[in-house]
Amino acid sequence: MVRNPISNKCVDYMISVIIPIYNGAPFIENAYKTLIDQNIGVLEIIFVDNNSLDNSVAIITSIQAKDDRVRLYREPVQGAASARNAGLEQAKGEFVYFFDVDDELFENALNSLLEVLKIDSSLDSVHGNTIKSNMKLRETKVSLKDTYKLTVPEYHYWGIRWMNYGTLPGTPSFLHRRSVFDKIGCFNPLLKLGEDAAFHVKLGMECKVAHLDKKILLYYRHDSSTVSAQNKKALSREFTYWEPLIHEHIPYLLENEVPLAFKKEVLIRAYGYIPKMLSVTVGYSQRKLLKKKLLKDIQPLGIPVITSLFIHLTIVTGSRNLYKFYAYYVLKYYMRYIVK
Repeated sequence: MVRNPISNKCVDYMISVIIPIYNGAPFIENAYKTLIDQNIGVLEIIFVDNNSLDNSVAIITSIQAKDDRVRLYREPVQGAASARNAGLEQAKGEFVYFFDVDDELFENALNSLLEVLKIDSSLDSVHGNTIKSNMKLRETKVSLKDTYKLTVPEYHYWGIRWMNYGTLPGTPSFLHRRSVFDKIGCFNPLLKLGEDAAFHVKLGMECKVAHLDKKILLYYRHDSSTVSAQNKKALSREFTYWEPLIHEHIPYLLENEVPLAFKKEVLIRAYGYIPKMLSVTVGYSQRKLLKKKLLKDIQPLGIPVITSLFIHLTIVTGSRNLYKFYAYYVLKYYMRYIVK
């Protein structure tokens, strides 16, 4: 509970804002200002320090001294998933919002999302538009106009669409009811990369999610980005997405009745990623070791005979052209005519 400074009455927190921090000192003050400028009536701001080596904690502590809505916790287990989950455990709000310290919000972003969930109690979550920029918000020119049109597709629509991770909005473009996490769980701490994508695919499969056509998030791309972003640059896309696939999407497919479209989205990645990862791995012995690991990972799903053949040929040859032939012709045919 918190005392509302206007009414002097104790009320529940309306929005819990959770911000994982890892060496975020240059951005903390601006993140705090961005949230305060949203003019949310009642909120709490939860910073979760994730083993920062800079003066992030000192900066947050100084903000706490001026604003009792700000709280600081520490999460020793490294990773955005663990940090977000730790913040969620402490959250008191009916609504939950995850923010990244180096991003910014457009004017009236949170109130716009909040109004949608307050008006329609059947909605679990709502998200708006993400704008990516190499500059700060005040320097970014955006031609996209806000129509405020609300779209509520059928169940599963977003989950199937977001299997293409390139279509995913940024995590801070979403506002959730607290009950969402009782329904689908939290972020998977096993995942150091792709934990946000895995969570949102499950959200899109299990929950009623609306889209509000309004600019919400400015995703700021900069040189001192997160460890996760740096890791992604060093890896082929398939290596990055493999862990969410085996720890989240394949188990979900096997444990639930899902639309055929979702099944195909999972299978085309499962059967396509293995030959691709093998084709970009240097050395016959290294490809053999990788094959052993990947087949163990995917064992619950099984491997089609045709895929096994191309896996073997790729190990022997290391040919990327062979993979391209398999992906563009063989796998597409298999998915179109064999998978039912």
